[in-house]
Amino acid sequence: MIGVRNLGFIVLMTVLAVCPPPALRAAEEDAPQRSFFLPKSPVAAAYVLGRLSNQELIAAPRSEFVYVALLQRPGLERKYRLEALEGLAKLRATDTLTELMGGLVALDKKGTASETVLRDLSTVLLQFKPDELAAKREGLTTLATESEQPLTRQIAWAGLITADPSIEPAWQRVETEPSKLTDLVLAVPLVREASLRAAFRSKIEPLLHRTEPAEVRRAAITAIVAVPGQERETFNTLAALVQTDTERALAVASLQRMPRKSWPADQAAPLISSLVAWLQELPVDQRTGPEATSAFQFATDLTALLPSEQAAVVGKTLRALGVSVIVIRTIPEQMQYDKSLIVVEAGKPAEIILINDDVMPHNLLVVAPGAAEEIGPAAENMSAEPDAQGRLYVPDSPKVLHATRMVDPGQQARLSFTAPIEPGDYQYVCTFPGHWRRMLGTLAVVPDVEAYLASHTAAAPKVTEWKVEDLAPALTGSGSGRNVARGKELFTKLACASCHKFGAEGVAYGPDLTGVFEQFNRDRTELLRHILEPSLAITNRYRNFEFELKDGESVFGMIVDENPEAFTVQTGPSDSLIQTLKKSEVQTQRPQNFSLMPLALLNTLTKAEILDLLAYLEAGGDSREHKHEH
Repeated sequence: MIGVRNLGFIVLMTVLAVCPPPALRAAEEDAPQRSFFLPKSPVAAAYVLGRLSNQELIAAPRSEFVYVALLQRPGLERKYRLEALEGLAKLRATDTLTELMGGLVALDKKGTASETVLRDLSTVLLQFKPDELAAKREGLTTLATESEQPLTRQIAWAGLITADPSIEPAWQRVETEPSKLTDLVLAVPLVREASLRAAFRSKIEPLLHRTEPAEVRRAAITAIVAVPGQERETFNTLAALVQTDTERALAVASLQRMPRKSWPADQAAPLISSLVAWLQELPVDQRTGPEATSAFQFATDLTALLPSEQAAVVGKTLRALGVSVIVIRTIPEQMQYDKSLIVVEAGKPAEIILINDDVMPHNLLVVAPGAAEEIGPAAENMSAEPDAQGRLYVPDSPKVLHATRMVDPGQQARLSFTAPIEPGDYQYVCTFPGHWRRMLGTLAVVPDVEAYLASHTAAAPKVTEWKVEDLAPALTGSGSGRNVARGKELFTKLACASCHKFGAEGVAYGPDLTGVFEQFNRDRTELLRHILEPSLAITNRYRNFEFELKDGESVFGMIVDENPEAFTVQTGPSDSLIQTLKKSEVQTQRPQNFSLMPLALLNTLTKAEILDLLAYLEAGGDSREHKHEH
């Protein structure tokens, strides 16, 4: 066993020419050469590599020890895991699945600190074909029954289910052993094949009603929401557990993971009453804990199912309990948050939960009053490199008070903070390139929330689902006397220039709008039709594609160039979002039938504003008053 003092000596000696084993030198011939030396002892090498940052480890010349570190280091992209598996398989004359299972064994011995890496590798494992996993059945069975960490065991069970592919062999093996049954049930959400998960309903549903063993029922509460089909019945069963104070925290967490469209409105009021009653019993200093915060969030979410007057009463009750939990969702295909105003009490704890229902990534930054005009452009000029906290497009500015990570479609992020002491109209904004002009709102920090809400009763912006027929009579007139200057303001407000060139202004991401009126033969009706229905006609140059890569990642973007070896893809309205994908790394390439232009772009405008916007397009960017002859 090597002691700490000896390790320190070995670290000192790494500056000397301690060469790697000859068998490994061949594997390093293609790696970048730099002054880098490792001890021959695996323990000592692991100690040395453990002192490197992630970036230093990524840059290290490849060797067996470096591959092991890349496989096990938290916080690395999956492509480095896959590179490590391939490198180890080549050096050891094995295969990637063998090395992956060996990596799971090693990580299992590291304890709970390895959980994030285990979850990452579980996705890699479960992408193997059933026959490939079946060939490793003995090893998977050992992992499932003898591993130290529950997550390792669950990953292995998911592998066995996929290998069969059937639920019966695994179920029959463990149904009389509660601890193994718990692992198997918790493995269900990891299974990729929906039909396999669905087959578990008849097995898991009865466990929700069993009081013993408790750990099996808890596993069933967690897993049942991953089983497709009969969502209403699942919701009602879990809601009953909440109302009877049976595994309340776990049941609430599972209910929150269910799709909103499956939440029955008739369950909202009784569920809210149950949650509020429990929260009122909690001491004030315990109302910011994870369980209480989750209950606040769920109760707040449920108010959306109530009539407006009843929802207002519930909102007041929740705010009186001392914690502000605000859920902000993105509106699909509109490049907007679903709230333009949120109100919090100065100096009090608050939490924003950003749920991304859109098809594009979004984030949320809380910035100083009036700072969005500065922070938005600054973010657009940033490269696509994460900051020290792993966040993208977050400028290093004192005017950025709080920020989430970039939230992928279907995901969510929590932002917990203490509201500023100084009252004012702060702002929240999405800084993904091109989004900040439309995706922003006001965070009102006030001394008294109730007083503010009582005196600020402004109605939500009127939304009209405009159709060409609604505006057709006005389009056939002469069009003279329109407010072209206001049309220009609307062009900016709608963030059109963030994606389109128009004359000398704008970004060449979407089609060039210079001369767009002539492109449609000066037909205002046809131009409006394509604005209201952006997916009506998409040229190949501006069609979005989904690229599924062999490392399991997906990339959405437009092809700006292609050669026999690679695609050049742009994933957003910024030059920093252009990347090259080697065709050898692309597994599938699927064209998308929807335009990236927001579907409901004009829904918040009046008829007069739409006509002014069209007049500005017709004027070719000249905002002086024009008379339009037809």
